[in-house]
Amino acid sequence: IEASAALQKGEKVGLVGPNGAGKTTLFRMINGEEQPDEGQVSVDRGFTIGYFSQDVGDMSGRSAVAEVMDGAGPVSEVAAEMRELEHAMGDPDQADHMDEIIARYGEAQHRFEELDGYALDGRAREVLDGLGFSQEMMDGDVGKLSGGWKMRVALARILLMRPDAMLLDEPSNHLDLESLIWLEQFLKNYDGALLMTSHDREFMNRIVNKVVEIDGGSLTAYSGNYEFYQQQRAIADRQQQAQFERQQAMLAKEIAFIERFKARASHAAQVQSRVKKLDKIDRVEPPKR
Repeated sequence: IEASAALQKGEKVGLVGPNGAGKTTLFRMINGEEQPDEGQVSVDRGFTIGYFSQDVGDMSGRSAVAEVMDGAGPVSEVAAEMRELEHAMGDPDQADHMDEIIARYGEAQHRFEELDGYALDGRAREVLDGLGFSQEMMDGDVGKLSGGWKMRVALARILLMRPDAMLLDEPSNHLDLESLIWLEQFLKNYDGALLMTSHDREFMNRIVNKVVEIDGGSLTAYSGNYEFYQQQRAIADRQQQAQFERQQAMLAKEIAFIERFKARASHAAQVQSRVKKLDKIDRVEPPKR
């Protein structure tokens, strides 16, 4: 990929392109999982990114709610610290350090309250409910869920996190209609930067305000929704096809002249001039689709 682009707060961008064009690679570069061969991916200091991919990793041994809450950044870290300290307070072997443990717990609890941590469980359940989970599924072992439901858990983690930017690779996969409607409204209300792919073009069309096409190693941006992108792409394709046909006609005419007069000494200079001209011409490619 040889390209330059920026993702700004408030932008909801649909990433489109043929299979194998590099959409997932671009996501992974932005998320720091891959490095470009040249150039750099620049992310502002303190800027948080949530990346949802089709690879959800291993999930087992805890509830869906706990799995989702674990992605909530600092809140989940403080919650984990509180659980460790609670365990330590019940450990007789830690009796000599109890004052220190209680003090640390008080500090952690204060940070947890400042981060609105006690509302986190409720928010996690609200997101899971929106994605179609029953209360029983929320509290059951996430490891017993099917692959499609685990994908919803992974998506819920990113949505609860509410990062500065969300990278969503096919978030509409495995969702039923009700969950899709809920997710659409959630993303419309999200005030960060969004970069998403989706085979559900109608879903994407209702959310994005910009489309970036990746194809042939380059990025092309279109301001508007997916429907606008299709219209502009069709116009560009017609213009490119017309340019291609005009150039092909010109090339055919030049080649015919060269073939006709290349054996005549009297036309040697003209033939040589036209050969050089053809060598220097940038060829117009036909539209890719």
